[in-house]
Amino acid sequence: MESVVAFVSSLLANLTLQSALVLVLVFLAAYWLLGSGGRPKNLPPGPRGLPLLGNLLSFRPSHLLQNLTVWRRQYGDVVCVRIANRLAVVLNGHKAIQDALVKQPEVFSDRPPPFIGTDKDQGVAMAQYGDDWKVKRKLGLTALRQFGMGKRSLEGRIIEEAHTLCDIIAEKEGAATDTSLLLSNAVSNVICFMAFGERFEYNDTEFQRLMLWMSEIVSGSGGRGSSIARFIPLVRKLPYFNKEQSRRINIMKQIIAFIKAKIEEHQETFDPSDIRDIIDVYLMETQQQTPDGADSSISEMGMINTVRDLFIAGAETTATTLKWGLLYLARHLEVQQKVQEEIDREFGASPPSLSQRGKLPYTEATILEIQRIRPIAPLSVPHTTSTATVLRGFDIPANTFVIPNLWSAMMDPEVAPEPETFNPSRFLDEEGSLIRPEWLIPFSLGRRQCLGEQLAKMELFIFLATLLQHFTFKLPEGAPAPSMEGTLGVVLAPKPYQICAVPRDN
Repeated sequence: MESVVAFVSSLLANLTLQSALVLVLVFLAAYWLLGSGGRPKNLPPGPRGLPLLGNLLSFRPSHLLQNLTVWRRQYGDVVCVRIANRLAVVLNGHKAIQDALVKQPEVFSDRPPPFIGTDKDQGVAMAQYGDDWKVKRKLGLTALRQFGMGKRSLEGRIIEEAHTLCDIIAEKEGAATDTSLLLSNAVSNVICFMAFGERFEYNDTEFQRLMLWMSEIVSGSGGRGSSIARFIPLVRKLPYFNKEQSRRINIMKQIIAFIKAKIEEHQETFDPSDIRDIIDVYLMETQQQTPDGADSSISEMGMINTVRDLFIAGAETTATTLKWGLLYLARHLEVQQKVQEEIDREFGASPPSLSQRGKLPYTEATILEIQRIRPIAPLSVPHTTSTATVLRGFDIPANTFVIPNLWSAMMDPEVAPEPETFNPSRFLDEEGSLIRPEWLIPFSLGRRQCLGEQLAKMELFIFLATLLQHFTFKLPEGAPAPSMEGTLGVVLAPKPYQICAVPRDN
């Protein structure tokens, strides 16, 4: 097969576009006919697809959320689609997601094989479900608690970073600015402190490169070509589809090299009596498991990929939530004013304290509304079924691609009336106390629920409260209104926009 692919690749380079497309279609037809197999009879309902591609073209990032919303209305909460020759099930609404991920965790907690790279040890986020993953997740929780919520609490570090961010924004003197990179730098510095035991100046060349690489990985969706290559592996070797994949692999190699260098620095100075950060936690675990040189279940690549996941899941997602938050607050100054009045009343000029956040129910409700109206991972992280099962009366085969549609749970007009209206009061009762409904699931559900949920909540509260304590955020006068649709890649990110941070007289 490798020789066939090489021949096809060479041939395509010398063909006209029309001839190349015909050859690709013939290639796909053969692959589909050989690999499609039989179709179970009692599958959930779903839209009819095209020959060969199935419903793949409906998975374009720019239209995907709208398409899934239409399919839910037509077919219900469990929808079956075919992405090329791969069977997929979309779970819509909180209850369907809960029925699968919470009530059948042993079946619905697996992950698909990696799209980019061939490393067997995928860290925690994308690791295959099983005993090995459970060990890694337990170790990850231990590290996060030790350096995030435990005896070395990060609250003081986050407060310091938030004030550094405010100092830099103040230098703009209220001028229209794209704060996207500044927000990413600030939140990422928290992760750097946890993982590497150090922070970076925002103009540090090494740090800027890392931020650029992470942004490329998180924001890049690859378009339709990436979708085809994702579900038809042999297509990845064809020239037309190979360029984007090669670029992303090269970026990932740069990230791996950066993290590996930090691990090597730690190995040279490692002291088991002084565990400084998350890398040291993993080095200690490796040392304890391999006193006689035996193989450790925590490999170097596993350590690297776990730190990489921490940046993607713990930094870029939180920074993106803050980007959405400032944009919505600038468009709804009445909400922003209520939050500021609450912060001023409870804290004055003192730094907002995490232990006192219960005194700021409207501020917390605003954060919940930001997470609801623009969930960072609207389709969660993909799951696969480890065995065949039955869900709501439908047969779900083993190795089915599973998409938990978190967007459908939190943008459902049945539970959140007028879902596109920014309204923090939906999370307050008649007495003004905070309400956390069970359908609000920005961090997903089940055993693969986001590992850094508590850290993200801490960061969101401190950063947003500190920013609003010091500035009023407004859109530039006379400028076109920014788009609120966003761009769907690894996360749902707002399109670039500029904002004015007007200093407040505190």
